[in-house]
Amino acid sequence: MPLRLRTTGIFKRLLILCLGTAVFVVVLSVAGLHVYRTDRSTDRVAAELASLARAIGPLTAAYLDAGDKSAAARSLKAFAGMHYVICADYVDDGQRRVSWPNLGCEKIAGERTRHSVPVMLPDGTVISINVRIDQSILQQRILAETAIFAFPLLAVVIVIFLVLTVAFRNIILKPLDLLKYAMVESTPRGPVRAQLVRDDEIGALVRVYNKLVAGSRLYIRRLDLSQAKLAASEQRFRDLAEVSGDWFFEMDDQYHLTYISDFFYQLTGLKETDVVGKSRAALAAADTTLPHWQRHQDDLEAHREFKNFEYQIRGVSGELFDVSISGVPLFNDAGDFSGYRGVGSDISEIKEKERQLAEANRNFGDSVTYASSIQRGLLANSDMLTSHLGTARIVWQPKDLVGGDFYWVKTIANVQYLVFYDCTGHGVPGAFMTLIVTSVLEKIAVAAPSALPVKHMLQQVHDEVCRSLGIDRDSPGTDGLDCAIVRLDRTEDRLEFVGASIDLFVIDPEGKVTRHRGARTTLGYEVRDKPLDVTPVSLHIGANSFVMTTDGLLTQIGEATGRVLGTRRFEAALGEAEGNAPTKLIRVIARLLKNWQGREERRDDVSFVAFKPNDL
Repeated sequence: MPLRLRTTGIFKRLLILCLGTAVFVVVLSVAGLHVYRTDRSTDRVAAELASLARAIGPLTAAYLDAGDKSAAARSLKAFAGMHYVICADYVDDGQRRVSWPNLGCEKIAGERTRHSVPVMLPDGTVISINVRIDQSILQQRILAETAIFAFPLLAVVIVIFLVLTVAFRNIILKPLDLLKYAMVESTPRGPVRAQLVRDDEIGALVRVYNKLVAGSRLYIRRLDLSQAKLAASEQRFRDLAEVSGDWFFEMDDQYHLTYISDFFYQLTGLKETDVVGKSRAALAAADTTLPHWQRHQDDLEAHREFKNFEYQIRGVSGELFDVSISGVPLFNDAGDFSGYRGVGSDISEIKEKERQLAEANRNFGDSVTYASSIQRGLLANSDMLTSHLGTARIVWQPKDLVGGDFYWVKTIANVQYLVFYDCTGHGVPGAFMTLIVTSVLEKIAVAAPSALPVKHMLQQVHDEVCRSLGIDRDSPGTDGLDCAIVRLDRTEDRLEFVGASIDLFVIDPEGKVTRHRGARTTLGYEVRDKPLDVTPVSLHIGANSFVMTTDGLLTQIGEATGRVLGTRRFEAALGEAEGNAPTKLIRVIARLLKNWQGREERRDDVSFVAFKPNDL
């Protein structure tokens, strides 16, 4: 069994990250402990020295007043009980009176840490006891305490992160390894099914992939059968071509045929007198003023080599032959052009196969056209639009025969709804997305116990699309949609709108345009930890008209400027419509798009709608 491919890069990076994080946490913790213990040790030493100095200071002063320096030195020797103390001096009025040891701190302490503790005597006099300590003794103790804490902490943290890393390897990366192995090992003729490890989100992805594998196998079997038939037919043609061979020809500097080999005459039934001295254009069966003939004539006049120039000639019995010729220019010793020499082949059977292939392609195109008719059949007709939206005009222009823009109307509990949306991509993928979203909307409408607020309905669309596409918090998707929902409550003459990256434009009878922005968010793509951040807008209907468009119009590149159309120009065009009749608004938008686009390529599906609810 071949070695399975593994996602070692992700695992290695995760392992390095975990180990690095563990070391960082331990270093940070140990450094913090070390600083804390150092501060505590310093405070403790200072407190101990101050306490002892205040205890023996009066006693030492009394011995000195009595003239007993030996007893005073012995009293300072009490500092010897602190193992980190090197020496102590009794200082009065800036003068050292007595020391332990007798040499004094200035001679034996060197650069060790010095502590000076002021002591007030019973008579109010303030003296100082200067002490020098060996800081290295204290640091050794602190380092020992830090090490005792650091090593167990490092071991515990590393174990925790390693356990998490291994768990991630087994739960996430292992199923992905198996899926990746299947995908890498798959070939067009040998698709490999992926092993299903667990029935979770990755398992759902594996099931989808395995369905594609099953479909691929069926397609390959059908393709093999078709190619086998085509190969047999092509083999027959190759056998005939090998037997028949090619012919040769020569032309003079006026492009008249001066010689052609015998097989040409056998093929066409023509005689030498019918051919020699004539141009090939005179023998052609089609119009020689067509563009490809003109380009070929340009090559001849420029004395350029030409290859595989195809045209038709008529035989002696009137039948047509497809031929392909190639030629090279000839020059005499002086470098002057003297004509052409070349070869020709009968490609009639090849052209017939091409025509059959073109027919097959037309059949495929018919299938896509049929799919387009199905998608168009799902769109609401004019009567349905009128019953839901009043006077309404909609332009729906997919970039291809099918597209990702769509609209949906429905009545729920005597309240009319319009859902206008733009799915990821265009063409067949976008059309599939519109079917998914339409199915979601129908499901929501059937399950609704009463009329739904637009914000609640938009949230349901997002949740159901994510569920339909297998998107969860751990597995974001690449598909989604821009969406706007309009709710018409004619009993209260109110329109409620909420949009996700689609705006609503309100045009009053005087032509004033007001833009209500949709939220800068999209539906699908990922599951969020909180509800969609959208704010519905409630508007008075009155005599107003309303317009919405997908971004295919707004992002269309203009021929003259090379820039996108943009919302500002779109809004300005609506204000120039002289009123708010939906027919005028649609006409203005269509004219704007045509003039702006010019000969620039259409980039995306384009859809826009204008409706006047109270114009029934």
